[in-house]
Amino acid sequence: METKFKVVYYEMFSPAGEKACQKLVNDISGKILGEKRVTGAEVGEMLEEGVAKIAKTHREVYDTEPRGEIAHQISKALKQAGYGFHFNSYQHLCEGIYMH
Repeated sequence: METKFKVVYYEMFSPAGEKACQKLVNDISGKILGEKRVTGAEVGEMLEEGVAKIAKTHREVYDTEPRGEIAHQISKALKQAGYGFHFNSYQHLCEGIYMH
């Protein structure tokens, strides 16, 4: 069953880029909110691989706004699931509960 999340605007240059970012956030958030716990390293790897895949056709994913919004959405899911770490706008792992 696919988990549905609120659609967010990532400021990509095309609808296809927006869809790719939303899919990445949905996929990672689904794993975070799933029954099996994940580590910061696992989430970081999913994030890095997913962004690199998007960048093959949408280089703007590395711009400030898309990168930051992806990290924000992932961090919200981590907070919701009770994890004690989050990702900053540079998509680096940070200790502590997300405060936004």
